[in-house]
Amino acid sequence: MKKRTCLTLLALVICCASQAQHGPAINFNAVMKESNRSVSLQWDADSAFEGDYFIVERGQEGHFETIGALRSTGVRGHYELSDQAPPNGLNYYRIKYTGKKDTAVYSRTVELSISGDVDFKFYPNPVDKVFIVRTEHSLDLQIIDPSGNTRVSKRLQPGLQVVSVGFLERGVYVIRVTDKESNRVVSQQLVKN
Repeated sequence: MKKRTCLTLLALVICCASQAQHGPAINFNAVMKESNRSVSLQWDADSAFEGDYFIVERGQEGHFETIGALRSTGVRGHYELSDQAPPNGLNYYRIKYTGKKDTAVYSRTVELSISGDVDFKFYPNPVDKVFIVRTEHSLDLQIIDPSGNTRVSKRLQPGLQVVSVGFLERGVYVIRVTDKESNRVVSQQLVKN
């Protein structure tokens, strides 16, 4: 019995020492707010020392920069910070917990894709045999007839490209474009003469 109690106490001491060395457990989440194009960064910390800091970092292409910092309240709590100007593309967010002992502990990294508008133009409209598409990103283009059937399906690269539609019957079609970078979809009307 005495041996079991000693082992239990030893396990508890190791667990507490490990917690003190590694910092608090951080449950971290990032959510895009479409209304104002900001990112809400929220986390809960199970324990933290008063006066320590939670440093919020944003990264792109392997390089992280500090976008904000909050001072720990010293108790278990909920924290929140907003990234008011996230760049388009793939962004990585993480929390760096740093304290008086000069040790840094990182949360898990959260990945968030920020999309701008789908940047493409096509002309002429109405069209006879071919139309030209200008785009800044890779796109998936579909032309859909009034019955909902996909009549043309193409992957387009950035730049100017010609799309042949001479085989289509006269009528009104829908062009549906999916931006491969942001996965945003835009639909527009196409009139075939």
